[in-house]
Amino acid sequence: EDKKDNLSGFKECDGTFPNKITHFTFDPNPTVKNTTIKFEIGGISKVPFDKESHISGMSFLNGDPINFYVQDFCEEWVEPSGEHCPVKPGEFYFKGSQYLKQTSEDPTGVTLTGYLRLVIASPEGHIRSCIEGDITT
Repeated sequence: EDKKDNLSGFKECDGTFPNKITHFTFDPNPTVKNTTIKFEIGGISKVPFDKESHISGMSFLNGDPINFYVQDFCEEWVEPSGEHCPVKPGEFYFKGSQYLKQTSEDPTGVTLTGYLRLVIASPEGHIRSCIEGDITT
């Protein structure tokens, strides 16, 4: 498997964040509704990922926020990857997934490219990591 850093066209958000994400992939790409999207995230952390940390994604279309997802980072990413929180500083690599449900509020039969901002935050809400980029569904 190719372990070289791959951000899938994403970049770090403006600002300074202690836990740098250098690897982010999702499959399928483009994403498909009514499918479980499999994610990989990796990088180098300077501070721990504490228990009850959250990972959230907000997507935008033409600059307008359209979707928001949040997951318990430890329960949904760290533990299924065989580790436990707090995650000590250093290299990290986790897998996660999100079921992308087609609802009556979503347009059908179209391909849309939006902008996704992905944030990992401490239980107190301090942002540990932030990446953003285009995602096509």
